[in-house]
Amino acid sequence: MFPRKKLAVAILTSFGAPSLALATEIAPITVSEERLTASETVEKEELIQTGNTETGQVLRQLNGVDAVRMGGHGLDVVIRGQQNTQINVILDGAEIAGGCPNRMDPPTSYADINSYDEVTVIKGVQTLEHGAGGTGGTVIFERSSPTFEDGKPLNGEISAATASNGLTQDLNAKVEAGSDKFYVVLQGSKKSAENYEDGNGDEVRSSYESQQGHIDLGWRPDANNEFKFSYETSRTEDALYEDAMMDAPLSDGEIKRLSYQGKNLAKNLQALEVEIYQSTVEHVMNNFELREPPIKMGMPMRMETLSDTETTGGKIKLTSQFGHTSLDYGVILQSEVKNATLYNRNNDLSAHLMWPDVLTEQNSVFAESTSLFKDNQKVILGLRYDQVTAEARKADVKPDNPDSPTAIALYTMNYADYSGDTKVQEGNWNLLARYERGYDNGLNSHIGISRTTRTADATERFINKGNWIGNPDLNPEVHKQLDAGISQSTQNYQWSVSAFYDQVDDYILRTKDASGTKVIYLNKDAALYGLEMAATYFANDHVRTGLNVALTRGDNTTDKDNLAGMTPLSGNVFAEYYTANLYAGGRFNFATEQDSVYDVIGETETPAWSTVDLYAGYHVNKTFTLSAGVDNLFDHAYYSHINRYDPTQGDIYKTYEPGRNVWARVSAQF
Repeated sequence: MFPRKKLAVAILTSFGAPSLALATEIAPITVSEERLTASETVEKEELIQTGNTETGQVLRQLNGVDAVRMGGHGLDVVIRGQQNTQINVILDGAEIAGGCPNRMDPPTSYADINSYDEVTVIKGVQTLEHGAGGTGGTVIFERSSPTFEDGKPLNGEISAATASNGLTQDLNAKVEAGSDKFYVVLQGSKKSAENYEDGNGDEVRSSYESQQGHIDLGWRPDANNEFKFSYETSRTEDALYEDAMMDAPLSDGEIKRLSYQGKNLAKNLQALEVEIYQSTVEHVMNNFELREPPIKMGMPMRMETLSDTETTGGKIKLTSQFGHTSLDYGVILQSEVKNATLYNRNNDLSAHLMWPDVLTEQNSVFAESTSLFKDNQKVILGLRYDQVTAEARKADVKPDNPDSPTAIALYTMNYADYSGDTKVQEGNWNLLARYERGYDNGLNSHIGISRTTRTADATERFINKGNWIGNPDLNPEVHKQLDAGISQSTQNYQWSVSAFYDQVDDYILRTKDASGTKVIYLNKDAALYGLEMAATYFANDHVRTGLNVALTRGDNTTDKDNLAGMTPLSGNVFAEYYTANLYAGGRFNFATEQDSVYDVIGETETPAWSTVDLYAGYHVNKTFTLSAGVDNLFDHAYYSHINRYDPTQGDIYKTYEPGRNVWARVSAQF
């Protein structure tokens, strides 16, 4: 009906959740669903529409996925109560490290949703091939190689969107040119956002300007081999943050990639994938360029942090077939360098080396087998070993301010049993066993167990800022997870239920010291567990209704306390009407009260909330598509429980979400 793919979102949950799809265009889209016995690709009408295409906000629409809001840009994704490096984010084969120690610019902020063809969200651990970390899940952004019709060596698409509350301009364009042998892809996007108003009518500091673009150069010498070089740049300027102590005049990211994909290369080598990349970020944040600085002793205190990161990595994956077993195996290499320095601009002296030239290397070897048996049974067995080296190479360098200590002196003052090491080496084993089965009546079931590790990141281990101190002696987290689920898909309905339990040894807890004035990191034991449910009912060929519900809990089992940042029972109920050229729908979003909080760091209870969204789309012809809608129809004032903790101040900030937002979008393809 509409053969051109817009944006596919493959949601590989532990239960193959039905009817979850998301796009920034309005058309039937290709939705890849992971069934428990097989992967399949089907066409479905658009499910979720929103007037805010910031990537973290978009991912928030998926069942069991939330995000931390600091402003209008850079919402930080949370899956199953885990975030930061507990979630792997892969941008078309590359990884990028944000430049802000306080995560103004998480990796997803450098992934413009308009520029990708497919987004895969994996909840929990279903594979070990994506490298170290990712104990909570993995988000994979991918771009597809272009195809061309005979006699038509040019494809293109363009879209423009605007909204009444926040996002004022969202432009995207892409052109593909080439043949079966060679191709070039040029894409660019631009967004402008003003401060939005919350449901109380109050202005929330959230404006920003962003530009993004990429070029792909591809060569396909034959049907079995493809080489691709990609260059991408992303720049965000003048980003305001409501409850942070600083704003970000600049976040500048760059990614260079080189990849090769081959198939049917030899008798026992069915596929070979090679990916090499380098990404860099330059980030500037201060308290005076975009706001009035605080006054201390009658003088403005002008503070600024300059930071930069560089991530270099690669992956070699081979696939061999032995009877009914497919074996994926290979190596993953990654080196990450982070520097951040806080300056007092009243005298231009450095006050703290916040990231004191931190080098983190994580190199892995992995092997994972997938065996198919009769009666639609599948067994997955995986093994990965991670060699980790982490070092603060300027831990003994004193900043310009004579009153500021070195990083190593700060670690010594705040951890009584500190070993004195500023270089750490680890060897971590990861294991996976998973059983899936499909039945003749459309029923699927699975059970999986895994043991995976996550090393402390540069901030947890080495942050150095007076009242915010990393712990070089942190042990890696060891996650022992069990997840099980059942789902069914028939002509009239789809449903799924999944549960997980994650016992974590040496969970890295962000907390306060005994005085309550400093933020520190300690190893504790913890447990994370939850439930996810989804259902869709197809009343007839034109109407469907459904619901999505998720709940996550987290316990500090060492101290018999709650973990912070757990999403309460939340989800949505939706109804849609659709024909060949038209669709319209409504969605009721909700979250219950959250009273399980970690009050040591000042986390407070969050009241329940609900909103209503309406959306519609019309395919004018094969070229043009129009869509429009309204988010938060009744202008409800609310904030998410998953909100920001500021370690520089030791405070929890509840940033109100946008109020009523009317939006419209037009797109064209040629």
